[in-house]
Amino acid sequence: MDVQDPFAGYIAAEQAAYEAAAVLHPRVAARRFAPGKQAIWYRRMTRLMAWHRERGLDVPGALMRPYGLGVVERARAGIPLKYQYRGLNALRELGRAHVMFPEMMVADVPLSVLDLSAGGCGIADVYGHFGHAVCVNDYFVPDKDGIPRSPYAAIHADLGLDCHHFDGRDRPYRFDSAAFDIVLCHQAIDAYGPVEAWPEALDEMLRIARRAVGFVLNPPAPRTPETEAQAAEFVADSCTRLGAERGECPETGMVTLRIDKG
Repeated sequence: MDVQDPFAGYIAAEQAAYEAAAVLHPRVAARRFAPGKQAIWYRRMTRLMAWHRERGLDVPGALMRPYGLGVVERARAGIPLKYQYRGLNALRELGRAHVMFPEMMVADVPLSVLDLSAGGCGIADVYGHFGHAVCVNDYFVPDKDGIPRSPYAAIHADLGLDCHHFDGRDRPYRFDSAAFDIVLCHQAIDAYGPVEAWPEALDEMLRIARRAVGFVLNPPAPRTPETEAQAAEFVADSCTRLGAERGECPETGMVTLRIDKG
């Protein structure tokens, strides 16, 4: 890997690994990581890297390396392609961290972080790199054998993370009040219930957090003019009633909210 440009070296390493896997397993490649689909995510990584460089933000080289999990193993584990790239997962969450919690990227005092919907575990990778303790949770779905598992279990294992089952629809949440410094919910609130239930979920997160809650919103489900209006009202109310600081996710353009506790 090019030590002068860890990002360029990372992209080269990923491309080489996927090309080699495609030669050995062409049918898997055609179904799970066709070149055209890969190109989408390489472009997104490049744009995110440019976003950081334009702002003079450091991207730790330690985050710009592939998972130890082989390419075919990633595909056969059912991990969505966009989450198979550790660099993309890290850049996505590093950008969000700089938008919402920039002080945590330079802080000397480690904080406890509750990640309610971990997905590809970019939060644990990024915040853990900066010394913070991250409790990883995700929604588990029944596998073919009926045992509930996370679709990202292979990433959890690769990173040595103990992921716990969390269902955002099941309230009150099991965590004690003021149990974590920071509570994060990134692009998952739509799975925690209809829009009218979002304030209740947020209240639970605020109960659990000692310092702050961080949101990256998703469109409501189902997405209709009515539910989108409700979601906009949720954002506006969070800003006016709770003093939320509104921002924008560098990758998705989705609304971000940071809500500090008084």
